[in-house]
Amino acid sequence: MINNMVFNKIKKKIELLRFGEEYIATNNNVVEARKMGVQVGEKCRIYSLDFSSEPYLVKIGDHVTVTYGVRFATHDGGVWVFREKYPDIELFGKISIGNNVFIGINSIILFNTIIGDNCIIAAGSVLKGDFENNSIIAGVPAKKIASVDEYYKKNLSKFLYTKNMTAREKKHAILMNLNKEKRY
Repeated sequence: MINNMVFNKIKKKIELLRFGEEYIATNNNVVEARKMGVQVGEKCRIYSLDFSSEPYLVKIGDHVTVTYGVRFATHDGGVWVFREKYPDIELFGKISIGNNVFIGINSIILFNTIIGDNCIIAAGSVLKGDFENNSIIAGVPAKKIASVDEYYKKNLSKFLYTKNMTAREKKHAILMNLNKEKRY
């Protein structure tokens, strides 16, 4: 008899082959996050399920992407240094992600963090605190580095519209565009 964990791994691989990575992220991981207690809005893509030991303290708005390696920390493990004197000590906080947010690879969202709507978080950022709407957020510690409008205007001539292309068409378009830039 196949145990449940092995069965789920096989099922996930079959779904990946059959439907692709996007299906896995938008369906299975959103369902799993909700089962864990995370409040997840509509039309989200979740590639990482590292929601700490208190997933019920995480709220994610609509149209949010949580990329690979993103970690949510809803508690402060630093209280360890006080455990000899205060054995039951803990420190917790909520995390709230607004609507239309993209969280880059390997970012860490610490407790007591609020991210506004229409934000882009750069890969590898470590966030703690309040971040206003329409912000590009980056760094360790993370801070606002630009507005979404500034980001759009800066990159307007570089954007490619390849989402509905075949893999071959997309590769050709990307290589043609990068060869024109002659930066490499």
